Amino acid sequence: MSAFEQPVHISRRTAASLWQEYRIYSDRLELQSWAFFHTIVIPAREILEIEARPSVFGGSKGITWGIKLDMTDLHRHVLVRRTTGFWKRIAFTPDNPDEFARVCQSIMD
Repeated sequence: MSAFEQPVHISRRTAASLWQEYRIYSDRLELQSWAFFHTIVIPAREILEIEARPSVFGGSKGITWGIKLDMTDLHRHVLVRRTTGFWKRIAFTPDNPDEFARVCQSIMD
């Protein structure tokens, strides 16, 4: 991990993400979280699954269970399931959930 490493993808800050930034690097995700007062780092090797999910109003999957970093239930969002860590399921709302999930899948082992 280099201080000068450029992200593969950066999600634009929006009201739905509570103005937080979500970044994909070649080997990890970095999820900025105002609620937890730090950035959550998820190594790519620890990601079991990542998927774009509908809001509670737009799909048959219903409410997303897990830690929610922003307004996930009200907007289309991304759910990450990981192998380790205190929270195994983390949901967040990047500016383009489908694109974010697709790019993230490309860095997974």
